[in-house]
Amino acid sequence: MEINTNYYTTQKIARYSTFGTLGPATKYFWFALHGSKMLCEQMLYKFKAFDPNEHFVVAPEALIRFYEKDFGGPVVASWMTKRDRLEEIEDFSEYLSGLYASFVAQLPPDCVKLILAFSQGGTTSFRWLHARAVEVDYLIPYACWIPEDIPLSHGKTDLSKVNLLFTYGTEDQFLTEKRIAMVNAVIAQNNLTVTTLPYKGDHRVSKEQLQNIFEHYIKK
Repeated sequence: MEINTNYYTTQKIARYSTFGTLGPATKYFWFALHGSKMLCEQMLYKFKAFDPNEHFVVAPEALIRFYEKDFGGPVVASWMTKRDRLEEIEDFSEYLSGLYASFVAQLPPDCVKLILAFSQGGTTSFRWLHARAVEVDYLIPYACWIPEDIPLSHGKTDLSKVNLLFTYGTEDQFLTEKRIAMVNAVIAQNNLTVTTLPYKGDHRVSKEQLQNIFEHYIKK
């Protein structure tokens, strides 16, 4: 018996949430990518202390949804799995680029553009920027693995022109000292200029750390 596997491109309706008001007063545009087993709106709660007149946040939701446990309970989302990985990367790269560009076209000329990407969303952000040319001022990979299987210094987006702020909690159960050493090796191999900002915390986005990063490294 011979089984053939093929692929068919189809449209899919994607979901996203926003915080703030996009208009002439917008100074900072945030594109916030959630982690695995999360939903888009969860990223927005981290911006509670930010001025919604100056900060406009778009949080896209990953295209893969599933039940968190068994066949019921909360519905969560994921950016990719090991099955058909390259096709999933192509799907989310096309999706994220289209959504991002639709808002960038509406921004005031001097608006600062930032990508905040947590956990699996951080890994996703590097793969997206490698696959597509994206106009962005800051990339904040938050508590994530940096892909070692792609040449990040030779992607469609020139990361040498992007401010890279890598932050993580020193009590993160997934980012052990060994894993951080491996991340630093990937950074060195790709000749990336990265500002690393560890803080005391676990595997979650800290509202305090996010505010600290903004005040000390971004605010103009």
